[in-house]
Amino acid sequence: MTKSSDTKTARSRKLRLLLAPVLSQLPIFPLDQVQLFPRALLPLYVFEPRYRELTADCLARGGIMAVAALRPGFADDYYGRPPVRRIAGVGKIIAHRQNPDGTYNILLRGLGRVGICEELPASPRHSYREVRARLLHDHWPHSFDLAAARSTLVVLVDRLAGLLPQGGEALRSLCAAEPRPRRLCDVLSAALVRPPRTRRRLLELRDFPRRIDLLSAELVRLIQELQGGT
Repeated sequence: MTKSSDTKTARSRKLRLLLAPVLSQLPIFPLDQVQLFPRALLPLYVFEPRYRELTADCLARGGIMAVAALRPGFADDYYGRPPVRRIAGVGKIIAHRQNPDGTYNILLRGLGRVGICEELPASPRHSYREVRARLLHDHWPHSFDLAAARSTLVVLVDRLAGLLPQGGEALRSLCAAEPRPRRLCDVLSAALVRPPRTRRRLLELRDFPRRIDLLSAELVRLIQELQGGT
């Protein structure tokens, strides 16, 4: 086994150990067109009473929650238990502030993807929703060249950065700071991709080569848009 394989296995084991105590009863924060990507940061303003309760309970138990995307048609049952998509981002609250009115500002750091196995029955002890979930892992064929995938992203980001009126160097620095292709893919997806459907697909795809292809196509689209192309 290579050193990189050892490191990857150690990181995976650490994440499993972190999430193992909560996956059987994982609090979810359902949101419309919001994705929590692994390794990315997501700031949230929490104002509804049930999600203030969720935040307080999560903070008391290690800060772990999942952000689950609401399915279309949720508006009619928004204050109930409208259906959510089966793949969600799981993360940890790494910073928070409770405001004088009881609302919260929180910052979530994405940890991974989870598959929702089932939603648990409503609890008399709290008003937020919980699910039983399992940690999901990426997969790719042995022949897939991870280094080449990262190089493709770096080249596209470099071209994109050169077209930006500002922030180009920060974008290049972001690429340089993340040598791991899968992490770079998730961070770039969170930072640069805006179409909701594409963001959702990037979160839900576990096939890493397909995810790279989808992100690359979106970066090409952004480059063409900045160049004035169609």
